[in-house]
Amino acid sequence: MHPVITLGVPLMDADHATVEAMFERVETTADADLPSLFAEIEAEVIAHFGREEALMDEAGAPVAHCHKTQHALLLSEFARARPAADTDGTDLRRTLAQLAEFVAGHVASVDRVTAQFLGGNLDTAQVDRLRLPE
Repeated sequence: MHPVITLGVPLMDADHATVEAMFERVETTADADLPSLFAEIEAEVIAHFGREEALMDEAGAPVAHCHKTQHALLLSEFARARPAADTDGTDLRRTLAQLAEFVAGHVASVDRVTAQFLGGNLDTAQVDRLRLPE
């Protein structure tokens, strides 16, 4: 199984493939089972972010602070969406589709930059001026 966007970092690519496969199940999951799928996806995203942050910390990624901020923002979107998990399937299905788009955008942007750093293909001098205050 391969993710839609392959970054060349095995841990990230494997995790992204898992999360994408979970989001793909949304279309075929019965309304009554969507709340448990939401919880399963959220738990996997939280675990993935933990593994990814450990990888960035170990490598000394200069983009780690910004990347971790994006993780916190995404997790706040999951937390905000949690009430929808108690509503009917139509609302939750739409919410999960939005979350899937947010996660895909994250992969295409900050994950891509982090993967470039991890692969030795990022000019860190250019990144230094983009750092957010810590």
